Amino acid sequence: MPQIESVLRTILLADTTVSPLVSTRIYQTRLPAVPTFPAVTYQMIDRPQDPLTGITTARIQYTCMATTWAKAAELADAIRCALHGYKGTTGDVRIYYIRYVEQHDDYDETSQIYWIPVDVLVTYLDLPTT
Repeated sequence: MPQIESVLRTILLADTTVSPLVSTRIYQTRLPAVPTFPAVTYQMIDRPQDPLTGITTARIQYTCMATTWAKAAELADAIRCALHGYKGTTGDVRIYYIRYVEQHDDYDETSQIYWIPVDVLVTYLDLPTT
């Protein structure tokens, strides 16, 4: 069964606004050694699960990075719009709702990269495999 992070990556790669901005440059946790920008990394912040229903509400952070603030902001907006309000069943996961939580702007002096973390809450249920 795929992790929710992989399911959401597939959704983002299929999005007609996100995909042209990053192609396949959506990475779990960290960038490759020699990255191409713009790019996105994602990580699980927390994943509490209701022990009675099995429903999970995970907080996932997408860090949108680019060489200009405008490109980072465009990517952050695309990620937010692609995920906020999303509902549906993808593979073995029923996503009840994705809600945008927050974001902020930042800049790394050393790498000269602008980055904007975008946090979402994903309420979902792993479906039993048959």
